[in-house]
Formats: sequence, structure tokens, C-alpha cells
Amino acid sequence: MQRMNCVAIEQTNAECVCHVGDRSSAYGGLSAMLLARPELLRDAATRVVLATSGCRSFDYLDEEQIREAGIHAIEALAERDGTESYAEERAWLFGEGEFDPFLNGMSPAESTYLTSDCEGLRETLEATYSMAGYRLPTCEHFEPCHGHMGVELDFMRHCLEQVAWGEDGYAALARSFFDDHLRDWGVLFAVVLRDKAQHPALLYFSYALDKFIACESVVFRHSMPGLCTQRSLTE
Repeated sequence: MQRMNCVAIEQTNAECVCHVGDRSSAYGGLSAMLLARPELLRDAATRVVLATSGCRSFDYLDEEQIREAGIHAIEALAERDGTESYAEERAWLFGEGEFDPFLNGMSPAESTYLTSDCEGLRETLEATYSMAGYRLPTCEHFEPCHGHMGVELDFMRHCLEQVAWGEDGYAALARSFFDDHLRDWGVLFAVVLRDKAQHPALLYFSYALDKFIACESVVFRHSMPGLCTQRSLTE
């Protein structure tokens, strides 16, 4: 694949190091941490740690704290007891099926954080996914709604994978979807989860999502998504 220099329009001289392959891997790993079967969780967390290693730093985030949280997350998911306790806490927090505020800890759906027009949001998301040729991921115990955080993260993976494969039209779609949906409520979701999470891997997820959303906001604001260096983790 031809390598293209990333165009970053900033007052600093910092170079963009968020490559398309790494970004799609981060979105996919974050999504899997919310939707995947227990035996796949350690791999998902590892992907997030590796794929976000090139993200820039931000003053409001403690990089050492995030690094240690990633180590603890992978360690906790290395054992069956750790993955099972993660899955149990995840099910309690978000529910499996429709979120119930009397039974679950926090909603995983965009409509809870940004709008009261749930039906309008569902129709918008459904039309966007259909236009992009995207199918909702299948889960073992439930069917996630269109606005589930895990689904929206996976849709971003889908779009950026198309960009990496040369489908440049998906770059604009990724940018508009991020701006219209993930950017604002993604941070809210991360902050709420950080207050509620007990399992080390869920706590790490909250830090990783917060940092990655901030990094993506800079990438989409200051560079054309299609121009970012298309480099895989193995290059």
C-alpha cells in the first residue's frame, strides 16, 4: 500500500501519528471489549493497548495511570475468573437487551446522553449503516441496539477499514459520524463508566476511550482522514 504523509494543521509542530490501520484496530478492540465473548476479551484489550500507543498525550490525562491500567487489564483478563467477572460486571452495568435503569448501572446507548428523540435517532443510524453496507455485530446473548456504544465503535472500524482498502469516500462518512455521534457522548460515557467500573479492564476501557476520543477529535479536526498515513501495526 502506498504510504502518504499525514497533513496536520496545528500551531505546534507535532506530527500526526494516528495511522488508519491503528485507528480501525483501536475502534474494533474497544467495540469488542463491550460486545465480545469472554474468551476474546484479553485479545481485544491487547489490541486497544497496542493500537492507541501512538496517540498523542493530553494535559488532563495521566499517561502513567493509563499505561498501568492497561497492564492491569490484560493481567486480569489472562485468567478465566477474570474474564467471567468482567462479563458479569459488563452485563450488570449495561444490560443484555434493553437497558433497565432499575436493574443496570448505566446505559450503553447514545439516546440516553444526547437526545430524547429515540425513534428519530434509530432511523438515522439505521439509514447510515445501510448506506455504508454495515451490519450490526452479532453477540452471544443479545442483539445490541443501533446506538449501542459497541456498535457505533464498530461502525467506525468498518468505515476506516474501507479507507485503508482505498475506498476514500468512507473518510468523509467516518468524520461526519464521529462529529454527529461519538465525539460528545463518547466522553460522557467514559466519565460515567470510570465512576462505576470495578473490574480493572472496564476501568482501563474508560481511560482508553476517553483518550482515544480526544485523539480522534484532533485527527478529524486538523487532517483529512484519507490522508493519514496508512500503516498497519505490523509494518
